Amino acid sequence: MTTTDTRNTAFSSPAGAGERIWIVGDTLTFKATANTTGGALTAIECEAAPGGGPPPHIHDNEDEAFYVLEGEFEILLGDELVQAGPGDFAFVPRGTVHRFANIGDAPGRILILFTPGGLEGFFRAAGTPATGDGPAPPLDAAELARTDAAAPDHGLRIAR
Repeated sequence: MTTTDTRNTAFSSPAGAGERIWIVGDTLTFKATANTTGGALTAIECEAAPGGGPPPHIHDNEDEAFYVLEGEFEILLGDELVQAGPGDFAFVPRGTVHRFANIGDAPGRILILFTPGGLEGFFRAAGTPATGDGPAPPLDAAELARTDAAAPDHGLRIAR
C-alpha cells in the first residue's frame, strides 16, 4: 500500500463527513486514514446497532483504542470483559484478542483508533460502501467470504 506523507499537513473532518462503510451490521465513517495522516493512524466513528459489533479478533500489526461517544458497550480486552459508557476509553495492544458489542437498546457510537494507520483497507475490502442514511444491512455469507479473503492481507485473525 502506498500512502502520501501528509503528517505536516493539518486537516479536519467535520461532523458527518468522511467515507462510509457498512460492515458486520455497523456503519463506519472514516475520520482520518493512513493517507491523511502520513500512515500515523486511522480514526473511525462507528455507529453500532443494538447487539452490533465485530466478532472476537486479533490485529497483528496495529494497536487499537476505543472511546465511547454514546450508548453502552461491552468490550473484550484479552481475558477481561468491561462495560463502557460515554467518555470511557479502552486500549488494546496488537496481538490481543478483543471485540466490542453494543449492549444498549438503541444505536451507540464509538470512536476507534488504529496505530499505525492503514486498516481502512481491510474495511473497504470486507465491507460495502454505505448508501443512504438507513441502517447497515445484516452480516451475510458474502461479507463473511470477503472478510475471510481480506483478513490475512491485513494482519487480522478472527477468533472463531
